[in-house]
Amino acid sequence: MPSRLEENNLCLHSKTQTDPFVAMSSKQSEQLQTAAAPPQTSILLHPNEFAYDEEKRLGRANGNTYQRRPGIENVHDGQIMVRLKKKRYIIIDYGYIPKPEDYAISNASAHISIPEGAGQQRCATKDCPRVGVPVMLYDSEPSEAMSLYLRGGLCFSCQRAVNEKRRTKRKRKPEEGLPFDQVNLGASGDVRSLGSSGSRFKVNNEVVELNSDAIIINGAVAGTRSRGPGYQHPEIGADLLQIMSELSNDTMSLVSNLSTVGISSPAAA
Repeated sequence: MPSRLEENNLCLHSKTQTDPFVAMSSKQSEQLQTAAAPPQTSILLHPNEFAYDEEKRLGRANGNTYQRRPGIENVHDGQIMVRLKKKRYIIIDYGYIPKPEDYAISNASAHISIPEGAGQQRCATKDCPRVGVPVMLYDSEPSEAMSLYLRGGLCFSCQRAVNEKRRTKRKRKPEEGLPFDQVNLGASGDVRSLGSSGSRFKVNNEVVELNSDAIIINGAVAGTRSRGPGYQHPEIGADLLQIMSELSNDTMSLVSNLSTVGISSPAAA
């Protein structure tokens, strides 16, 4: 007959084998709760419903996401919280189909938005069967421009793939694999000619296209001065007035000479 200690160990072993929640981590518990979450039934979300998700589960980095409600494979991507730039975040739902009364609620609240085709329009990616336009259940900064997730016409999965391609393209150096010559321009930075054509240049880390007859001035024009100690706005203003005065005198002299030529020419003829 087993002792009391052996009985306790047997019971503990039996419970661990039959009850998977005993050794479940907090992350696994969250995933299970998400998978078991019922579909959204109202376009209205109370702040208390997502405050914890925003604070503890979403994270602060731009592009972070948290799946609040599961999607249905090849139908929609579910309800997702997305961290955008700075402190802005949005909650979008691809599985929620707006009811007639939801449009009045959307018009009354700047935080809620129902784009055309929300919950029904297919993804714009060829052969993708998922919903491509979600309902905006909450936007923490509604004065900002509408997110691409709402106006891109793509399901969440396809839009994320497009975003990743753009991010990779931005990280890639424009002059990668191309020879370049560097011309120093002092404090203004430098200009680099990209490739052999000479039409593409990198100025202050930005690639620009120049016409074939473009002129690059290397350094200040002779006789000019740069703002600095002893040469500030009062001195610059005085120099500008002097330059304008000289230009005015030169212009008047030119006009006078042309008038004289115009009068004397007929008499000479």
